[in-house]
Amino acid sequence: MHQRWLVLSILIWLIGCTAAAPVPPPPTIPRLPTVTPEPLLKVTPTSRIIRLAENPIPTFTPTPRPTAVLSTAGVITAAMAQLGLSAEPYAVLGDPNAPITIVEFTDFGCSFCRRHHQFTFRQLVDEFVERGQVFYVVKQFPITSPQGELAALAAICAGEQGTYWAMHNALFAAGDVWDSDASTAHRQIMTIAADLGLDRAELQACIERPSTQDVIARHVSEAHALHIFGTPVFFVNNQLLSGAQPIERWRELLQFIAEAE
Repeated sequence: MHQRWLVLSILIWLIGCTAAAPVPPPPTIPRLPTVTPEPLLKVTPTSRIIRLAENPIPTFTPTPRPTAVLSTAGVITAAMAQLGLSAEPYAVLGDPNAPITIVEFTDFGCSFCRRHHQFTFRQLVDEFVERGQVFYVVKQFPITSPQGELAALAAICAGEQGTYWAMHNALFAAGDVWDSDASTAHRQIMTIAADLGLDRAELQACIERPSTQDVIARHVSEAHALHIFGTPVFFVNNQLLSGAQPIERWRELLQFIAEAE
């Protein structure tokens, strides 16, 4: 009996110690902040980055309705002035007083620029430029192909002979020739010039003129000032859109801007 009472006393003492010992609280683990990932980016073989078409359209404060400034150098809309862009005498389409200005920085040797030209540009012209809703401007930004600058010079010089857009179309149609050597690219330009009925000697003199090369340098400088380092890039009034976007996205964006005016 005495032994059972001793064992029972020991058990009661142990239970009492266990109950009295403080139970440590669970450790507090700090919660990491919620991180919204950056939009998906696609890096092309030429190290150009374009935003994917599914990126959301950014919100923005609409610009005032453009009041174009006309000069001997060309047209500067209010949107162009806001971006610090110079006038363009040839590479323009539409009504300068249209409510929306689209400025495209392009390269004839850029495959994504060619995709925009082949699949989207004509629809933009038909649906928006010709209906007075958009004034379209092209700036040369030849950075992706060895002979892209030569092609850009040819486009500007064709403009001096009143044939900018015909040369623009033909240069894009020439495809990968701007990735070849200078002699091959030059022959292609002269062939196009002959087909368009241009004065080839005058075209060549224009290409070699320092003032023409200064135009390209100015466009490149303007692109860099806007932190553009790839093609194609578009400014829709003062909002940036990059990459070869489908016409559906353009319709959505242009409608959004028009309704905000």
